[in-house]
Amino acid sequence: MRRWAVLLLLLGSAWPAMAAKTLTIAQVEELLAKLVGKADGKVAGELDNAQLTERVSAARLARWEAEFPGSRATRALMKLADMSAFLDPPAADVIPDPPPDPDTQRHMLWMAEQYVGTTISRLPDLSATRETTHFEATSSETGDSVGGGAKPLQWTNVCSRTITYRDGHEVLDEDAGKQEKEPALGLATHGEFGPILAQVLSDALESQVSFARWEQGASEPAAVFHYAVPEDASHFQVNIMIGGQAQTVHPAYHGEIEIDPETGAILRLSEVAEMTAPQEAMRAAIEVEYAPVAIGDRKTICPVRGVAFSRIPVPVGNGNGEAQGRRPWPIQTHLNDVAFTRYHAFRSEARIVDGSETSK
Repeated sequence: MRRWAVLLLLLGSAWPAMAAKTLTIAQVEELLAKLVGKADGKVAGELDNAQLTERVSAARLARWEAEFPGSRATRALMKLADMSAFLDPPAADVIPDPPPDPDTQRHMLWMAEQYVGTTISRLPDLSATRETTHFEATSSETGDSVGGGAKPLQWTNVCSRTITYRDGHEVLDEDAGKQEKEPALGLATHGEFGPILAQVLSDALESQVSFARWEQGASEPAAVFHYAVPEDASHFQVNIMIGGQAQTVHPAYHGEIEIDPETGAILRLSEVAEMTAPQEAMRAAIEVEYAPVAIGDRKTICPVRGVAFSRIPVPVGNGNGEAQGRRPWPIQTHLNDVAFTRYHAFRSEARIVDGSETSK
């Protein structure tokens, strides 16, 4: 069975220590209301050390970014939302309807399986811009949750490249060698146009899936399912580079799948690795969001946003796996925000010339 991979690279960096302040969505709304009209740097400074306890919806983030369009504030809001991607939504975003009966749940999952197996493979040939914004930090502390225990992430760079989807597959762009390379830092993902969806759904349906809640989608209610995949059934491949040596593990993982109950289209998918010894201090988590985008004369559901989060102990000490002085290894945190924009129908043109034409 085909595996997809994520890659963790160890590189060094250091940032000043600050203690995070946790906020609910409502508290962030109150804070932002007080910051309207303030300087871009002031807004970013107030948000830089914040950490949410609830997930930010795409619609809410878009509204925040429209209210605070400054580059520093936009990056601070992006980081705040990305670090909340693996949390539960606020109560206001949950629809308190009863769960569908078991037969309806099975039908929704069957439609999602059909959607991935047929609709995704029939996407039109297209090109899009993949923009990756990278944040990182290093801390001497350890943490047990996604984002827990790390010092504030700092923005480092942004890179863009054109991607092409053709004949049912994502392909390397012919001019890829001329484009800026994405930073090989932390967790990198590929396969948002199909492979990730197909393999996660396959693993989930062969393991444990349960209805979690109804959640307000962009326009209609969406059904959210929780899944858990054990290690012996996992096709989640994590490649770890330590000191130039590659190690590969296939951890158990869990996450959520958000489904349009009418069509079976997958609107959001998350996966969180459950690392075990000797990599238990590591964290690896991915979230991808999908939405209708205009391609040519029709709208098609495509990836619009992705989050890749990783926390990696940085080896120090005597070289045999033991830290000097029995102190914990520093923890390096990486966050990659990926935005898919500028979708276009990909067309090639050809002209047949018969023998009656002569060149001039």
